Amino acid sequence: MAKFKVWIDALKIIWRQASFRIWVLLCTVGIVIGILLNVGMTQLVLLVALACIGLGMESANTAIETLLDMIHPEYSEKVKLVKDAYASVPIFVFSAYVISWLILVSPSLVKWVLNLW
Repeated sequence: MAKFKVWIDALKIIWRQASFRIWVLLCTVGIVIGILLNVGMTQLVLLVALACIGLGMESANTAIETLLDMIHPEYSEKVKLVKDAYASVPIFVFSAYVISWLILVSPSLVKWVLNLW
């Protein structure tokens, strides 16, 4: 039961981050759109996997930034550089956006364009 409390406490800390809440919202919207568009199970699993990986990366980013703030509470250019260098989250977000667009938008767009001809 103690591990469950630790997990809940970690979620409370992560939930305070606006970027995490935005990621949860966008992932939920993407998955719901996927369900409404009746995408295949493979594509839906991919959307859910992207959401989970993104939430995990955002959590890791929060942990790293919190640790750096604890180790070096005053402003430091070096700490800022380390925080800025953790660019895997924005890179992943861009990749997830492209993959999600390919799953959700491009099939409908292709069908629409083909119907115009």
